[in-house]
Amino acid sequence: MFKRILFAGILPCLCLVTALFALTQLNDSHEEMKNQQIPSVFIHGYKGADRSLHGMIRRFDQKYHWGTDSLVIHISKSGKISESGHYRKSAKNPLINVVFENNRASLPQQALWTKKVMLFLKQKHGIMKFNAIGHSMGGGAFISYLAAYEKNENYPQVNKIVFLGVPFYPEEYINGETTVDLKNAPAIHTKFAKKMAKILPKDIQIMIIGGDLLDGTASDGVVSLASVLYGKQLFTEQPLEVHILKGKQATHTNLHELPQIDDYIGHFLFSNSK
Repeated sequence: MFKRILFAGILPCLCLVTALFALTQLNDSHEEMKNQQIPSVFIHGYKGADRSLHGMIRRFDQKYHWGTDSLVIHISKSGKISESGHYRKSAKNPLINVVFENNRASLPQQALWTKKVMLFLKQKHGIMKFNAIGHSMGGGAFISYLAAYEKNENYPQVNKIVFLGVPFYPEEYINGETTVDLKNAPAIHTKFAKKMAKILPKDIQIMIIGGDLLDGTASDGVVSLASVLYGKQLFTEQPLEVHILKGKQATHTNLHELPQIDDYIGHFLFSNSK
């Protein structure tokens, strides 16, 4: 009788432990990614900071083991560059976080700082090719880099680029947070897209990720879905992958916090499959 009671008590406990172990293994198990030895450079958006994208970087390193949290590059308001961390070329998929002290600077200013950072990374660390991840206005800085410096052999070349919640309508970068209404916007957008299609490099793989809250705004709460999808008109000559996350979780600031988006970006940048 005692044995029967003991067994009846132990069996549920064993089942619970087994289930918890299996769940833990499932949650901690992630696809092994290839070490491509190409660093990935992250740039935050308007009003962003170190923490904006460093959470994703830490998950890529500590949770998924896809890459190595390597450097934080700080750009002062005067444009002075400083760095913390340690960069090794042999590290698995080095991850670099770029942080602007003046996080409300204009796009032309951020574009110039981005150019300066990439030249610094080449001269200091020998980086010749990199992946780019830009959130919001950070994606705008990378667009400017692509248009102006990608074909210049004196600067590092982009391998793959992720645009995360990035507004592509050009008028959204004219006056910071203030919306600028363009007369004849459709005609201007068509003309701009044709111009960009001619000057943007064609050998770069591109991913666009956006959000739709499904609350009637057709946006992620900050960036309109139309502006995000306008990117498809800019990148007509490049391999392009587009993901739109839908639902109340698809907020602008949540786009760099969601496991599903981690998965999109990780597979795009580091997957063994081509």
